[in-house]
Amino acid sequence: MKSKRGFVFIETIVVVAVLTVSLLMIYSTYSASLMKEKTRIKNNDSAYLYRTYYLEKFFRNFRIDVIATELTGNNVLTNFGCHSGQVFRNEEDNVGFCDAVWDDLNISNMYLTLNDLSFLQNCTNFNGKCGALGQVNDSSASYLKTIGGKGLRGYRIVLEFAENKDGTHCTGDKCQYYYATLSLGEI
Repeated sequence: MKSKRGFVFIETIVVVAVLTVSLLMIYSTYSASLMKEKTRIKNNDSAYLYRTYYLEKFFRNFRIDVIATELTGNNVLTNFGCHSGQVFRNEEDNVGFCDAVWDDLNISNMYLTLNDLSFLQNCTNFNGKCGALGQVNDSSASYLKTIGGKGLRGYRIVLEFAENKDGTHCTGDKCQYYYATLSLGEI
């Protein structure tokens, strides 16, 4: 009778160990899925894509094709906006309206770049950044590396939105950054 109790005890320990390992595997899978979902929400969410489309329409009124050829030239990535000097050419009313739009949409940075960014996926140097990504922060660089677009011609707009947890405009260290990109095609 005593040997049966020992067998039941060992059997219970084995069952608990198997259940623990199973629960740990389920938890790690769930945790990884949750992290991927949080990243996905920060990249190309429909609300941010709509804001990007709105801003693209705004700049299309000011001949974004001219802006694209003037700003990009040989640069892969150009940061531009209301005060770049090449967009409005001293039209102060438009600059004020543009500033208001940027504040309302919580835009931190706006980049004009080529459609094909597939070369950035393997782009690193001794600092972990390549020359093309030298002017952007680490979260922007990691987003730009996910875009791809191999073989596509033309340009794209990439917007970086900085918001607080409550959705208001943010400046500082506690910002959450969201990204959206819109292909302009061949312009």
